[in-house]
Amino acid sequence: MTRMFAALWLALTLGSGAWAQDELAAVNKPAPMFRLPVYNAKPVGSTVVGLDKYVGPDASDKNAKVVLLSFMASYCAPCKKEMPYLQTLHEKFGPQGLRVVMVSIDKEAEGQKIVDGLIEQNKVTFPVLKDRFNLVARRWLGTEVALPSVFMVRRDGMVSMTHRGYTEEATKLLAAEVEKALKSSP
Repeated sequence: MTRMFAALWLALTLGSGAWAQDELAAVNKPAPMFRLPVYNAKPVGSTVVGLDKYVGPDASDKNAKVVLLSFMASYCAPCKKEMPYLQTLHEKFGPQGLRVVMVSIDKEAEGQKIVDGLIEQNKVTFPVLKDRFNLVARRWLGTEVALPSVFMVRRDGMVSMTHRGYTEEATKLLAAEVEKALKSSP
């Protein structure tokens, strides 16, 4: 990686307020904002997406009501199971205002290639972001990473739900929580 790219990436991440808050992401707290490169943009990394696109007073996506944010890694078997489920939620609830965003914490090129393959295999159309240095993950997850970790962020930028890990029961609960959040969102 060139120094110029590293400096640009750090400026985007740090400039987005990722370090502006002292606490980790938690229910009823403001969501730590960030911007990261997108895996499934062509060419890879040519687009940067931030949480501020969907939430907050200056959000550019005016149809977004709720963001479902999931942190994953290529080595996480439950994350691989969750990806197609999130695509299903994206397709079902996207027209109603759900925005799904996945953040990969893979540091190594090999893991990043696996993530590219998973995106293609599961025909993922929501943004999958690359947090290669785990700067964003640390603000959301801390140092003890339970994967997958899912957060729901309301339009006002507040975290309204967190789930750690993946189970079949959690998927049913997640769909119900998405529906409830969309109904209660203005």
